[in-house]
Amino acid sequence: MANAMALIADPKTGKTYKKEVTPENLGSLSGRKIGEELDGVFFNLPGYRLKLTGGTSIDGFAMRSDLQLAGKKKILKTYTSGKFGKEGKRKRVTVRGAIVGTDIAQLNLKIIQYGPNPVEEEKAQGQ
Repeated sequence: MANAMALIADPKTGKTYKKEVTPENLGSLSGRKIGEELDGVFFNLPGYRLKLTGGTSIDGFAMRSDLQLAGKKKILKTYTSGKFGKEGKRKRVTVRGAIVGTDIAQLNLKIIQYGPNPVEEEKAQGQ
């Protein structure tokens, strides 16, 4: 199994940092939902608190926060004006649920509490 990537957004600076998530840490994150707060230790950021905002499965399907399951599901999505030009156009699309599983390739996170060291220093120490 390949390692997953974590994209960590820093609201203070507007930058995004990329960290690798080991399969062991991804297994311990299994069962968490979008919107939950996570400890930064899973991503080598001790003292940080992160909020899970989304992600993508290994197949490329985006996580959806209102679908409370761990796998994929086909849903009927209604488009308003813009995409197809006509209002009320519906299309069946495949999305992934809001619960983290072992088939996640990317996790999107946002920093909500900062630790003692800046993320840049933690990134330099991790390399």
